[in-house]
Amino acid sequence: MSSISHTERSAAGHGPSFVVTAEPRHRLHSAMEDLAEGLRRWELWVTMGLQDVKRHYRRSVLGPIWLTLSLAILVAALGYLYSGLMGVSLHIYVPHLALGFLAWQFISGVLGDSCNVFIKNKGWLINVRTPLSLFVYQLVWQHLITMGHNALVYLGVAVIFGIFAGWAGLLIIPVMAILIVNAIWVALLFGTLCARFRDIPQIVQSLLRIGFFVTPVMWMPGQLGDRAYLAYFNPFTYFVELVRAPLLGEVPPVETWALALAVTVIGWTLAAFFFTRFRGRVPYWV
Repeated sequence: MSSISHTERSAAGHGPSFVVTAEPRHRLHSAMEDLAEGLRRWELWVTMGLQDVKRHYRRSVLGPIWLTLSLAILVAALGYLYSGLMGVSLHIYVPHLALGFLAWQFISGVLGDSCNVFIKNKGWLINVRTPLSLFVYQLVWQHLITMGHNALVYLGVAVIFGIFAGWAGLLIIPVMAILIVNAIWVALLFGTLCARFRDIPQIVQSLLRIGFFVTPVMWMPGQLGDRAYLAYFNPFTYFVELVRAPLLGEVPPVETWALALAVTVIGWTLAAFFFTRFRGRVPYWV
């Protein structure tokens, strides 16, 4: 049952307004309805995601293939250089590097763009009654498209170095499901928080720069010696390894699955709390 609260100042700072608040149970129901309504409008966010990708590469001859080409050049150059510096065979290091970049670019891309997922859609939120989750699904879909393009680099590496994932490669299906589920809560949580606190995007970008270097993208955990804890206490490590292992024909260890699922549960708990509590204020904050 909804009730009108006392007069409070709106988050946008435009003066006092009456805010309609709901009981916690009803707020949770409204948040779940938002997520469901966003899914029901899948044709809209799929189309919007495709249009955004096309718009970004308008008047470009190769279009989004530039992403794939850039990644291929990066993997080739760094693979040749760092395999020698680290004393690791090209046949081992280049596939490790290519899959590390494939996973990291999806993770960092979703996390970085999540901070502005609602802010950049201010026009929609103010003028059209739209579920917030629609923009979250659009964001995740866009990065899945990019990941699909970049996967061509892995296919090329697999052909060159004779990698055959076998039955273990089928594990990439549940792995992608885990990535998508985590990407959704990340966008919900950071999209909501960053709409209110505009300093968070800068903090996230700084942490992502550090995160890249302490995540086994360009190096292997075994090379750290007594500092291997930098990898094992880093949650990014487990998601990168979940993507990498099946495509190399390996089964990820049980603890990797367990820790990734633990992050998923904790993340969704936090996202559910903040999104449920502050979903109605986001249009005022943006």
